[in-house]
Amino acid sequence: MHIREEVRNILLIGSAGKGKSTLANVLTETNDFDENTNRIRGTEELKSEEFGYEGIKYRIIDTVGFGDSTKSTGEILSKLEKKADIISEGLNQILFVTNGRFTKEEVEAFKLLSKAIFDDQVTDFTTIVCTNFPDFEDYEACERDRKLFREETVKFSEQLAHPVIIYVDNPPAKGRYLSFYRESREESRKILLTHLKTCQEIYRPELLAKFSKMVDEFNLIIEDINKETIIVDYYLNNCISYLKEVIIEREKIVEMIEERKENVKEQMKQRCFFNTLGHAAILSGKALAVAGLWFPPAFVPGVILSTGGWFGVASSDSVSIIKENEAYQIFEKCLVDDKEKSEMLENSQIELKDAIGKFKEINSRFENSEYKKHDIDRKKIEVAKDVLNKIWGEEIKSDINLKTDAKIKHSTGIKAVRAAVEAFCKIVPSPLSFYCIYRDHKEVESRTSVEDMEKAIKDWKDGLKAFKEKEQLLNIEYEKITSCKEEMSNLLLTLIEIPTPT
Repeated sequence: MHIREEVRNILLIGSAGKGKSTLANVLTETNDFDENTNRIRGTEELKSEEFGYEGIKYRIIDTVGFGDSTKSTGEILSKLEKKADIISEGLNQILFVTNGRFTKEEVEAFKLLSKAIFDDQVTDFTTIVCTNFPDFEDYEACERDRKLFREETVKFSEQLAHPVIIYVDNPPAKGRYLSFYRESREESRKILLTHLKTCQEIYRPELLAKFSKMVDEFNLIIEDINKETIIVDYYLNNCISYLKEVIIEREKIVEMIEERKENVKEQMKQRCFFNTLGHAAILSGKALAVAGLWFPPAFVPGVILSTGGWFGVASSDSVSIIKENEAYQIFEKCLVDDKEKSEMLENSQIELKDAIGKFKEINSRFENSEYKKHDIDRKKIEVAKDVLNKIWGEEIKSDINLKTDAKIKHSTGIKAVRAAVEAFCKIVPSPLSFYCIYRDHKEVESRTSVEDMEKAIKDWKDGLKAFKEKEQLLNIEYEKITSCKEEMSNLLLTLIEIPTPT
């Protein structure tokens, strides 16, 4: 504690309708404070005004009313935030204004306020001002009431039974009071300022000195939560958009691949049919050619028939390989397109995960903040806590497994080489044609290109079901993030300080 010759801060506290604002007008000799006699609403916004008296400069700070059913201590503290820089300088005196006796609610509110920003020494710097006391100039009447006041107050609070009690009367400037209100107010002002002149020490408890810093730090946390919530909203929206694109793309791809698979199967059926006829011709021709060794007229027809069958099989294989390759190239292009979409979705997942990860540090700052520990503004704290729980506490799961086990077995080059080798082997007499007939029949259903496509179709159909479930979950998360944005937007409006005229 130390002496200060600059501005002396005088904080007015008390319930709504007890005369705080009237007292502020009396002290400052202005009408800048709204003299609202409504015991329910009272002063709604904190206001301050400076004035001078006998060479001393004072600053009156009128607070919102407390101790009634309409305002919590947190709401009062939230209003005090707007003057946190002034209050943190210290207070010369706290004027606890009442117009009768303290209620239990007023005492409890004072205790909570003391716990939040003051300390046990607060009553050493508190003056109780009893307004609407017509006999305020009668010393004996004041003494009698002081005794009764303390006896009744001690029932609620031992602490509040000891501060100095000043009696004043500040009648309204209307009705039957018009003839004497000014004189009464002037005398009341003189009594109060004479008392305040003797109050030279500055009350600056640790919490009060840190109040401005606590408020600034917590407001920065609020701003960071809001900023990161907007970023999470952006990346989550991207993630949902890319997921929708992947779902639509894969549905189209599955449909396209199924069509290409059926085309390949149909081509394999035709190949099997024509190759069976060709191999029959080869086998028949070779039989006739061999018979020509004993019956010469059969040799030439046998060679012609065998050669025709050979060309037929070669042509059928070539056409099948070409058409199969065309279908497979479309399938491979689908894989490439899907990979590009999947990479975009994977990147959006990484960005979303990083954005959510930043809430870990913000949550740590929030939990360790002095503002939260001292419960300065419960409503603001609860909003921040709710948003942090929705985003970090429940941890939005964005990871989606996009991997497909598309191990490609098919190779057009290998198929072409195999067909060329088989064609060469068929020139000489061998049982190869029997094997080829069996193999061609089997490949109608088990061609490697068909197997690749069926495997991809199965993987993607299974994946599509999981993707659609994930899309529903992400949409639910997006609704939560949207509500978080609205909560933070409304909360930020309370941080905007509206200047009051001086």
